[in-house]
Amino acid sequence: MDPAMKSLSPLVVKVKSLLVKAWRERWSDIKWGIQLKRVMASNPGDPRELAEVLLQQALVGRNPHSLLFLYLKHAVFSQVVPPSAAFLYITHFDDFSRPHCVLALVDLAECFAVNLSLSYCQDTGLTMCKHLQNLIHWLLLSILKFLHKLQDTRQINDCIKVIEAASTAVEKIMDNATVQALLYIARLEDPDNYREFEQTEVNVRGTMSQVAADVVPTSVRQKVASTLKCLSRIQDFIMPSEAVMDIPHLPINPTVNTLVALEAILNPTNDTQPFVEQLIVIEGLMKLNRSRIYCELFRSCFMGLVDSSGSTEELKWAAFTYLKLPQILLKIQQQSLGGDFNIEVEQAFNMLLNSAPLLNLADLKMSCDALMFLMTECKKVRLLDDMQFARLLQTRNNQRDKPINTDATNTQPSANLILKAEPTVTSILKTLDADYSKNQDALSGVLNHMLSGKSFELILAAAAATGKLQSFATKLIKFNEFAKQTVGEVGKAAQTRAMLFDISFLMLTHITQLYGTEIICSSIECSESFFVQWALKCLPDDGKYKCIENAVPTEANKVDVLLNQLSMGELNTRLTRWHDVCTNIPLAIQEVLFAWEHGALATEGVKAILDKLKSQMCCLPVVVSAWLCSYMNTVGEDARSKPLSMLQQLTTTIKPDVANLYYNERSHLMNIILNKLINDIRPANMRSTAQQYIPHNALPSEVMDKTLVDVFAKGWVDLRSLHTLEQLLNLCGSDWFCQRVVTQMLHSNRKDELLQSLSLAFAVFHMDLVHLTLSLLLHFVPSVLQAVHQLHLLTDPRGYIFAKLCVTCIIAAQKGRTAQKELITAKEDGEASPSYDAKDPLNKALVNLFRILNTIVHGDNLSPRTSFIISFINEALKLGGQDTNFILQFMPPNMLSQMLKSFPGVFTNQQIVHICDLSTLAGRKIAAKAVSHNSRL
Repeated sequence: MDPAMKSLSPLVVKVKSLLVKAWRERWSDIKWGIQLKRVMASNPGDPRELAEVLLQQALVGRNPHSLLFLYLKHAVFSQVVPPSAAFLYITHFDDFSRPHCVLALVDLAECFAVNLSLSYCQDTGLTMCKHLQNLIHWLLLSILKFLHKLQDTRQINDCIKVIEAASTAVEKIMDNATVQALLYIARLEDPDNYREFEQTEVNVRGTMSQVAADVVPTSVRQKVASTLKCLSRIQDFIMPSEAVMDIPHLPINPTVNTLVALEAILNPTNDTQPFVEQLIVIEGLMKLNRSRIYCELFRSCFMGLVDSSGSTEELKWAAFTYLKLPQILLKIQQQSLGGDFNIEVEQAFNMLLNSAPLLNLADLKMSCDALMFLMTECKKVRLLDDMQFARLLQTRNNQRDKPINTDATNTQPSANLILKAEPTVTSILKTLDADYSKNQDALSGVLNHMLSGKSFELILAAAAATGKLQSFATKLIKFNEFAKQTVGEVGKAAQTRAMLFDISFLMLTHITQLYGTEIICSSIECSESFFVQWALKCLPDDGKYKCIENAVPTEANKVDVLLNQLSMGELNTRLTRWHDVCTNIPLAIQEVLFAWEHGALATEGVKAILDKLKSQMCCLPVVVSAWLCSYMNTVGEDARSKPLSMLQQLTTTIKPDVANLYYNERSHLMNIILNKLINDIRPANMRSTAQQYIPHNALPSEVMDKTLVDVFAKGWVDLRSLHTLEQLLNLCGSDWFCQRVVTQMLHSNRKDELLQSLSLAFAVFHMDLVHLTLSLLLHFVPSVLQAVHQLHLLTDPRGYIFAKLCVTCIIAAQKGRTAQKELITAKEDGEASPSYDAKDPLNKALVNLFRILNTIVHGDNLSPRTSFIISFINEALKLGGQDTNFILQFMPPNMLSQMLKSFPGVFTNQQIVHICDLSTLAGRKIAAKAVSHNSRL
């Protein structure tokens, strides 16, 4: 023992005298305990000193004094002496030359640690963590020291006894789940001490391997090996992640299926990396293997191709399937570590072949071998080798009842068209890099040729899928900038420049309508260009019309010039600055409209002006229509008839001037643009049914409920439902949309139906994941928790399905954010300030949510609310690792202890240590206290 002596307290003096008397008279442990308590009652002092006194006296000489050991056991078990004091002095014993004393201390350590009542212990939980780790460490040191002493043949039997006893003690102590949890906390409380602990374990293992086989009996060698193995339970205490969404009973994966549809139809210009990251999140949430994910990607594409057959979306699906999907798989391969990627892809195709009816229908709809086209593209990028391709193709051919009839129609399959369009995009981009001033005729031929048939749509789809659409739009903007200025040309040269301005303007407008203003705004070098400024100020976006004041020119004299030209029936192309014309033409038409409304101009005159307006430059009707739509959006119903008539007149077909080259191609694109532009402003009975997903005579709530019922019933989102949901989200906002989706998701009582609806709802939230998640956390969840009439939504199985949705949306939104990154910074012990960015909206929402949950936990009533809270924490724990830490870092410090008081045994020790933030002193204290409290159960 430590020879350093302290000044003896009155209590120690009295206890020593009592001990001498008890030893002489051979008191029983019970009598000793009674007398000891009387002494302690009249002599105040630190009871921890008593363990040192008893052990010092018990270990005098080469052999331990059994009676004094009995007295110490009684003092500890009667809670007179804290067990940590006994552990402290046991672990300080380093005189390993006395094997009998060591053996007695080993027995004492086992007795105290195995029979320890942690819930009623005088020591704090964190103190007990450190003492238990030191005790196990001391036992390992005892094994190590006596392994070294085996060289002394005189003490070999004593050495083996100590080794065996210490090994047994470690195993028995480690068999306690509470001890395992406390040791897991201890390893983070004192990392340096734990490293020494690990080094001792390594030394025992190494020394044991060097001891001759005939020195140590096999049973003892096995005992030591078993002891070392049981120490791995500390590491094994790390909670494995589990599937938060588990839907193996479904024939398809609704989440992957819907995410593919969102990516292919609503986000065709997105880079592949965010989608790959989404798939990796889904892989973790559902615990899917890669082959299953790839199969779901393939199947979703073929379902989309079948669903979109003959529609305007068919090219988007074809572009995603045959151009973008192989690149997605390639990016996953580049991010994967280990594994045979080609085998996984082949397995995925083999799984897909089980869906033969779907493949047959895709072949029929597309008039081609749809699967063969996809496998060919995969082979090009070496996702499949030649042998794998041949095996899969043979299997597919054996499935068919009859060969594919590719001559059924005169049109080429969209798969073939989109694959041919890819190299065309590259060629066009090179052409647009040419010197505009020297090659105008050739450029006009290329651009106008693109407008024939489906060429332009194919080129846009291919460019979007391959990430080249932004470059294409940027080059068109530069081209349009060149063509807007006059360089003094006359005659044909002036007409050519006008046509080049016209066609580039139309192309850019169509691109913006299809793919959004972000395509044209993403390039800084084009941000001040005429077209970008016009589109931002005047072109309606997602049915939202711009302020008409944006189009007011600064030079009124130019408006008068345009009015005179239109009245005379001749629009001048010579020395014309076409961007000035586009800027001023709306106000000129406004003058025409006002004159018509006041009777100063007849209907025939208005018709003649509008016909002349669209007879030469097709971009002008687009500019005028954009202004008219915005104007109609600001006036009453009685003032809309004449502007609407003007819009209808602009969309009528006229016979073009023979000298106006490529007018038919340009007017065709103009009519497509105008129909989309004015569709929302038309009366309901005149709107295009292809774009009318929300009937004019139905409430949005009715449309939403019907759409969700259909989607949840069949388990996947078809094309029409996808567009309907998108329009409803844009129309009604994220709060309304979130409430409708979640309420409908929780409509069923059956677990299997709820799981399918959960999978779909989670995917639908990806339409605007961050905002919908914020709506969920800030509005819907609090409203359900605080409203008595909505408690049925929290009753299981609905409650834990609801909790799953919250957890999955939180973690998916957190991983998907790019605007503002988390601060992950090291926290000092006892640090009160948060380690997260307190200004981040998602973090603020979680802080607010946990405040509400904490208030409910501290309430007096048990209800489905509390069950939801437990489910929410359990689902967060299933995520594992940093994902669990991200959510539970917002949990108030007193919430866990209150839950354990209110719901004893609700969390296991393994769960408790992962609920707490063990990287901080406060977190370790809470965890140790909670584990100790849990030990009484």
